[in-house]
Amino acid sequence: MTAVTTQVGSARRGFLGDVTARSVLRRGAIGGLIVVFIAAIGMFETFDSRKVIDPILSLGYAAIVWVPILFGYLVSKRQELEGVEVPPPGAYNIVSGGAVGAIVGFVVGLFLLVADAVHLRDIFLNISPNMRETLGFGQEPLMGAMLLVLAGAALAALGGALHLLPDRLRGPLRTALIALVLFNFAELVIGNILRELGAVGVDRFIYRPSRGLSIPAAVIVAVGAVLAKIVLAGRVRAVREKVVGQSQSAKRRTALIGGVLLVAIGAFMPSLFGTYLNELLSNVGLFILLGLGLNVVVGYAGLLDLGYVAFFAVGAYTTAVVTSPLSPSFTPEMAFFEALPWVLGMAAVAGLVIGTPVIRMRGDYLAIVTLGFGEIARIALQSDWLANLFGAAQGIIRISPLGPGQGAGIRVSYGYVLAAVGIVLLVIGFLRWRDAQRDVAPLDGVPSYTSRSSVLLMVAGALAAVLGMLFPTFLTWTINGINPPAMFRIVLVFAVLAGFVTWRLQESRLGRAWVAVREDEQVAQTMGINIVTTKLLAFVIGAMLASLGGALFAVKLGTIFPHSFQIVQSIIILVIVIVGGMGSLRGVAIGAVVLIGVLGGPTQPGLLREFAEFKLLLYGVILIWMMLQRPEGLWPSARRARELHAEEMMQDVWLKDADGEAEEAKP
Repeated sequence: MTAVTTQVGSARRGFLGDVTARSVLRRGAIGGLIVVFIAAIGMFETFDSRKVIDPILSLGYAAIVWVPILFGYLVSKRQELEGVEVPPPGAYNIVSGGAVGAIVGFVVGLFLLVADAVHLRDIFLNISPNMRETLGFGQEPLMGAMLLVLAGAALAALGGALHLLPDRLRGPLRTALIALVLFNFAELVIGNILRELGAVGVDRFIYRPSRGLSIPAAVIVAVGAVLAKIVLAGRVRAVREKVVGQSQSAKRRTALIGGVLLVAIGAFMPSLFGTYLNELLSNVGLFILLGLGLNVVVGYAGLLDLGYVAFFAVGAYTTAVVTSPLSPSFTPEMAFFEALPWVLGMAAVAGLVIGTPVIRMRGDYLAIVTLGFGEIARIALQSDWLANLFGAAQGIIRISPLGPGQGAGIRVSYGYVLAAVGIVLLVIGFLRWRDAQRDVAPLDGVPSYTSRSSVLLMVAGALAAVLGMLFPTFLTWTINGINPPAMFRIVLVFAVLAGFVTWRLQESRLGRAWVAVREDEQVAQTMGINIVTTKLLAFVIGAMLASLGGALFAVKLGTIFPHSFQIVQSIIILVIVIVGGMGSLRGVAIGAVVLIGVLGGPTQPGLLREFAEFKLLLYGVILIWMMLQRPEGLWPSARRARELHAEEMMQDVWLKDADGEAEEAKP
């Protein structure tokens, strides 16, 4: 077998190389329309108030500058195909890029002239005189349009010129840009930490009063990032290869150590942040908790649930009913931890009630039905029919009060915590002791336990349980709902517990059954898996984890209303799971940090407060991009990534086999 190489378009090379005029026109028009859209919806003017590098670049210009650069780069980019020679880069990359940029500028300039001549504000409210002036560089409309064409051509030519750079320079350039973006977007976090550590001078050197990077700081950040990449790249790769080459038990131990370190850092972080950042951290923690529950339903079992907010509402309203002294008709006035079993029980019942009717449905049908259940739950809570139980539109106030005249909160008695830990150890010790009594040879990769260690574990558990019950209040931790650092720490505790439970479930018999049902329900049934029980358990466990988030949410606010449980919350939690990586615990955490922490939640702003008005639009853009370019998510599980790229991997294997046969066939 002989490899055949074909040169593309060598006969049509000109100023544009093998780039066609149609491609230039199409990309230029699309790029121009994107810039016009950004300007017309008000994003350009809103972002212009924030500086990226003060005083040379604002976020408004950064939001449109990337368009000609990217399209100028893409127009002459060639996909490398097996057996097809890609033409070498040359002047045609710059010329074709510049042509695309000129068209982008022409479209935007035309928009500027039309907006100046015709009153468009009846349709587009954000096309203000200030926006037009800023977009036209403060010049008259005609001059501004001409400058836009020149600026677009120059920027897109710059994008095309990137092809001329060798890979060893493009990588550091990309690293420097990412570092500048991160330092600018994280200015609130970095500024809080520096001020808390007393390094106010460093903060003033890095950030100008507008909170944009100063020019010297931007240079230092870019150069530092490039040097760090050069120095650390080899070491990071070596550590990664070392971790990948570890045995399963060593990987598990490494993951546990990393998890403990992250939790310790998370518990310490509120001390460095102010009220706003701690409130933001609490929201991120709540959405991680909700995302972990939905990850069980969607990521593990493959059941598309768009009514997940109903379980969130069940947790919040159950907590409110059983803890509030002002509950409409039923006032047991329990403490938070006394109410928790009721919350989990009601969530389990809700999971069964919603899961049972839809057990035979899949795909779009399941999504539509669960969407309906989510709306039914909200309307039922809001209706006068259930006003005597849930307060209808007035909601329920004074949830989980700490005492007379005090706000909502949680009082943790460490004696009960010790007793609970002791009971868990007692159960684990008993199960291990029972396994140790069986005369079965140990399996590879499965730890074996001795009777002695199991008995010691049971003794330690019994001792802890007795001591905890004898001295329940020897130490207490009072968490006020309006204290963001304390709320974040208790949310972190619940998120870690939920993460541990789902991690253990993932590798359990039930977790493997979920994966089998997700991949092929009929085959799973043929293999003896009880489909009904498996699906219902996914709904129930997901509902219980969501109810924990609802309980904490109710205590955090102290008051709940039906409008707090809109369908958009279900959508956002689903987006978190998809963007982070379905079936991945790390992915859920990353997704919540990126979407809730950076862009903001349904009603809360994130680190980038300027994005608050456009966050749903950005959610959609990110989701579309993820589906097209990275369907496995930002940090997927290895199994899920292999499943989604199975065809590509099979193709690579086929090509390697074909190359191997060709080499063997050579004389």
